Amino acid sequence: MKKTISLLLLLLIISACDNSKRSQVDDNSANELIEKTSKKKLIIDILSIVGKGKSEVEKILGESESSEKIKSSNTPCKDKACDKLTYKSGKYEVVFINNKADWITIYNVSEFDTDVNTIELLGLKHAEPEFNSPLNVIRWKNIENIKEINFFDNGSGKLDYIYIHGQTD
Repeated sequence: MKKTISLLLLLLIISACDNSKRSQVDDNSANELIEKTSKKKLIIDILSIVGKGKSEVEKILGESESSEKIKSSNTPCKDKACDKLTYKSGKYEVVFINNKADWITIYNVSEFDTDVNTIELLGLKHAEPEFNSPLNVIRWKNIENIKEINFFDNGSGKLDYIYIHGQTD
């Protein structure tokens, strides 16, 4: 009888030790996940430029490196040419409609994976996309007063470019 009680006590002690190690591993995994999440890279806080004037955009992206007038058919620019400016060695292309940053294209983003969390790279909260074809395009509509946000894949699970359609029709 004493042997049985001793054996049960020994099993209980071993079991308790094993759980504390497992709990420690779980805590470490949770801490690593929090650390990775908090270190997520931000491409740009898109709300700091969408809908803003040229001088406000320049404060964020620096001086534009080139500009041109565009008159795209079936757009607000077809009758009155809109300014298209590029910034940061061509990484950002911004079309100003009615003097507001409205069509924004971001290039050189192939270091990032194409997935539904990529919207956070623009400083926006996670949201479910309206359309999700990861090896093609992931699209969100009507997020933070932005009409449409598109993340285009380069065919290998990485981003090719991002297109933001601000507010115009």
